[in-house]
Amino acid sequence: MVEQFVVTAATILEARPAATGTPRSRAVWPVLYPSVLPALVMLAVGAVGLARPALGWDEHATWSAATRTPGQIAQLAGTMDGVIAPYYLFLHFWTAAVGDSVAMMRLPSLVAVVLGVGLVGELGRRLFAPAVGLTGALIVTAVPQLSRYAAEARAYGIAFFFAVLSTLLLYVTLGRPTWRRWTAYGLALTLLGATHMLGLLVLSGHAVAVAVRLRAGRDRRVLLGWPAAVLAALLLVSPLIRLGLSQRGTQLEWIDPMDLHRVLIAPGVIFGAPMAGLLIVGLALAARHPRRAVLAELAALATLPPVLLIAVSFVTSPLWVPRYVLVVIVPLALLAAVALHGLPGRTVAALVLIVATAFEAHQAVRGPAARGGMDFRKAAAIVSAGQRPGDGVVYGRVGTWSLRAGLEYELRHRARPTDVLLRRSAAEAGTLGATECPELTCFTTARVWYVGARRAGDPMADAGDTLRAKFAAEYRRTGYWLLPLGTIALYERR
Repeated sequence: MVEQFVVTAATILEARPAATGTPRSRAVWPVLYPSVLPALVMLAVGAVGLARPALGWDEHATWSAATRTPGQIAQLAGTMDGVIAPYYLFLHFWTAAVGDSVAMMRLPSLVAVVLGVGLVGELGRRLFAPAVGLTGALIVTAVPQLSRYAAEARAYGIAFFFAVLSTLLLYVTLGRPTWRRWTAYGLALTLLGATHMLGLLVLSGHAVAVAVRLRAGRDRRVLLGWPAAVLAALLLVSPLIRLGLSQRGTQLEWIDPMDLHRVLIAPGVIFGAPMAGLLIVGLALAARHPRRAVLAELAALATLPPVLLIAVSFVTSPLWVPRYVLVVIVPLALLAAVALHGLPGRTVAALVLIVATAFEAHQAVRGPAARGGMDFRKAAAIVSAGQRPGDGVVYGRVGTWSLRAGLEYELRHRARPTDVLLRRSAAEAGTLGATECPELTCFTTARVWYVGARRAGDPMADAGDTLRAKFAAEYRRTGYWLLPLGTIALYERR
């Protein structure tokens, strides 16, 4: 049975069009299947558990921003998250049209990643062969981190799409440079920068491809076209770049300092499954092809973005976040596909092994609290089931903005306790965090819910000294629920 499966799958991966059918269909099929088949696989993979995880820490920022007016989004951009304000603005209009359910908020990311996977197949077909495009795109669909960001209401899935699109358009344009094609390439770069500024690190790999073409004495129009397209894109996104640089101190303060350990685990973290990542990288290193220059270009695209980000993190303040260079899985997958080209049996075996080593990670990214923080659905269910009219709620002192947004989101269509510390909402304050009464003791409510993050050791550590003293002096605890990464407590006045 296993042998029959391998032989059948291997036959498909040989990627030879059937002799039957019209000449037109025989010509179109090799062009379409490297893109269409993996895109359909990614759609199926990404749709599994799309709404299962509750919105996580960062997704609460997305919901908080998307529910504001365009003017309030612009005000928020002036204080933080300025570099992804265009994404927030898009989500504002999107959720106004289709609603703010978990699935609808994540759907744009899924669609973008599905389209991006299709473009990976087309890139492999153009650079090497249809079978390489098919195999490379299928390898990409097996990467757990891509599944995660295909199902997350953040900008990373959309940035992945524009990064792949700009790379494909670069190679299309290098094949026959025209100003119309350079314009399309520049537009893709502009949209990439507007989606996520650090996505423009792909330009380091693009520069290598352009340099190789110039060294080979190809069309000299490249010498004018590429810098012009890049400069135009950078000028268009320069307001966001300036905004990001001005907010760098507060925007990225949560990133841990760079060290050797983070460098060593980087490949596994980028893929989300260390063994699968090592397998793909190992295959990529074995790639051999007559188009050696293209192999070198893909190797540069796979290595330069993370190397540059790591180097900057060592030299200046930390910037290293693996998802910022998610696109490097594309050249690595294509190089791995080149290594397997012409070996259909080994191709199937490699795909099965990659899926097997990544399967546990795929399950993990679909868990109820897989997006960071506690399971806010469960927390909201506890509060909703036990609350009474007149109840109040206070939040822990670490990640207060996300705790507040998380409970508000889950209870947005139900009654919820009064936010007793609130003085101005986050939207009114123009930040992600609401304005609270400064002394944190301005409540005499008979029953108060506490919602906080849970740390190792003392589950109430995030309450802070002031709230803990208030509860100890005036309240007694009558309910207590410990969640993974979360604490829910109910206090009644003495």
